[in-house]
Amino acid sequence: MTEQAPLTPHVLRVIEASRDDLPEAMARIADFILKEPETAVRASMSSLAELSGSGDASIVRFCRRLGFDGFHAFKLSLASDIAYRSSADPRGADLVTRVSDAARATVDGTDPQELGEVARRLTEARTIDIFGAGVSGMVAQLYAYRFSRIGLVARALTDPVIAEEVMDGVDARSVYMTISETGLTPQTEKLLRLSGTRGAYRVAISGRRIADLRHLCETLLIATPLSPLPERGEITPTVAKVVLCELLAEEVKALRSDV
Repeated sequence: MTEQAPLTPHVLRVIEASRDDLPEAMARIADFILKEPETAVRASMSSLAELSGSGDASIVRFCRRLGFDGFHAFKLSLASDIAYRSSADPRGADLVTRVSDAARATVDGTDPQELGEVARRLTEARTIDIFGAGVSGMVAQLYAYRFSRIGLVARALTDPVIAEEVMDGVDARSVYMTISETGLTPQTEKLLRLSGTRGAYRVAISGRRIADLRHLCETLLIATPLSPLPERGEITPTVAKVVLCELLAEEVKALRSDV
C-alpha cells in the first residue's frame, strides 16, 4: 500500500482484529486509537506517540503493520473510516454495509500466497478435518460440503469429544482446520496441538488475530469482524468465513485446471 492508496472504511475494524497480536508498544497505540479515534486522526505523529505512551518509531511500525507505507496514508484512511461511521447507523439500517465491508476487507486482507498454499495442501490431502463448535460448527459443515462438492475428502467435526477420538486417522497427509470467531478456545487449542503432534498441516479460520493461535498452526486466515463488533447471537460474522471458503474453493479449482 502506498501513500496514494485508496481510502478504506474499515481501518478501526482491522485494528480491533489485530490488537491481540501486537507488541506492547503497538498495542498501546491501538488501544488509544480505538478509544479516541477523532483525537488520533487530528494528532501529529509525535503527539500520537506521546498520547499513547509510545514513540515515533513505534507509530511508523504500527502503520506498516497495518499495510500502510506511512503515517499520512494511515491517517487518511482513519479519517475516511470515522466519516463513514458518523454518516450512518451501523447497527440498524446499515446492516448490509457492515456485512459487505467485512466481506470486502476479508478478501483484501487475505494474502494470496497463503491462500494458494492452503489450497495446495487441501488438494494434496488424504483427509481434511474441519472442527467448529456452536455457530462455527455450522460453518464447518458448510466448508466440508463445499470442499466435498469439488472432490476433496472433507468432514466436519462439531463435537470436541468425537474430534479427539478420531484423531488416530490424522497424519502428515492430513489437513486439520479449526473455525472460531473469538480465535482460541480450550477445545481449539487442544485439537490444534494434537493434530500438530501427528504431523497434520493446520489451518485456523478466525475472527481475531491472536498470537497464541498463530503459533499453533501453519496458516491463520482472518475473517474480518463486523464493525461495530457483533452482539451475542448475531450470525452475520459467518458471512466473512463463507467468503474465505469460496476463495479457497476457487484456488483449488484453479490448481486443478493447471494440471
